[in-house]
Amino acid sequence: MVTLRTVAERAGVSAAVVSAAISGSSSVRMSEATRQRVEEAIRELGYVPNHAARSLKTSRTGIVATITPNLSNPVFDEALRGVQDAAEAHNGVVLISDSKRVAPGSNLMSRLVGTGMADGFLVRFLDEIDNENIATFEGRGVPCVVLNGPTDGNHICVWVDDHEGILTATSHLLELGHRRIALLGGPPSPFTVDARGDGFRDAFTARGLTPPGDEWIAHGYELEFVRTTTLRLMRSAVPPTAIVIDNIFTARGLLAAVADLGLRVPDDVSVIAYHDIPQADYYRPALSAVKMPLYEAGVRGYEMLQKMINGGGGRSVLVRRPGARIIDRASTRRITDV
Repeated sequence: MVTLRTVAERAGVSAAVVSAAISGSSSVRMSEATRQRVEEAIRELGYVPNHAARSLKTSRTGIVATITPNLSNPVFDEALRGVQDAAEAHNGVVLISDSKRVAPGSNLMSRLVGTGMADGFLVRFLDEIDNENIATFEGRGVPCVVLNGPTDGNHICVWVDDHEGILTATSHLLELGHRRIALLGGPPSPFTVDARGDGFRDAFTARGLTPPGDEWIAHGYELEFVRTTTLRLMRSAVPPTAIVIDNIFTARGLLAAVADLGLRVPDDVSVIAYHDIPQADYYRPALSAVKMPLYEAGVRGYEMLQKMINGGGGRSVLVRRPGARIIDRASTRRITDV
């Protein structure tokens, strides 16, 4: 049987060095050449770490639980891919659960914490995951990173810069000559600042323009809400010439409403979505979008959690690299009359 000591002998290092290379620990110093030599020995020998034995020794399982929003939502899927790739690089395992399973009355959270099957948690703030749920982790000393932000400072958060993302989307429309712009999207979490709304308004004020009133900023993610709100906006006496939809997954409701009115995108109203997904190319018209570093946020979130699991201090981080980037497709156009 191939053991950790076998790998150490093949790589010409100590067992402690192999263990540190496998766990990603920084407690043992090694050069990049040494790390690569260890990894090569692992591949050649087909060594598989014994997580059960390691968990008995360290009281850790190598497992991280991720509580995600709707698993069918392709936006969060990119962040989850970053989490999983980071876990693989650390020889860890990710348990994934839909946030709907932790609705009020569910005992999933207490089971996960109480059994000790997970070393830490990555969660996404939604209505189903509130302060009480997070307090369950923190009250028992279980490391937890929230994939959202920024918050009121009570939790460790890692996420993309929503302010910059919506500001970038709105600025793109302003550069195309639009001034009557609406923001349609989800409600600010009670645990977060309204970074998206602030980004929307700041894009106007940065150009010396007065931001639209609150009647042009609507909060809600449900498809039917998006559809009826779009109908209301477009039927108003002075409708918007452009809309920022801050959830590309619900842009279907917006496009349906425009079509129901006999209007066309972008001829009658330009549309740009927050976050980019592969399916955006297959909307008609193909949706312009703002691409954010969601994958990188997933990686950073996992790494922050591992730091906390290993006894280090955590801190909230907004992942800003690579920066917000416009994916210009077919749903926006330049106008000269507003």
